[in-house]
Amino acid sequence: SFEEAKRDIGNYLMNYYNWQRPHSFNDGQPPAVTEEKLKNSFGIC
Repeated sequence: SFEEAKRDIGNYLMNYYNWQRPHSFNDGQPPAVTEEKLKNSFGIC
């Protein structure tokens, strides 16, 4: 169904794509991991 598809796509983006999938632009790190490192290095909560 449409609702299941929306849920599945959201889960893919928020879990796998942002937290697990390596990105060459980020030296092989997922976007969320890179963002957390930047926040910590600048002291942003």
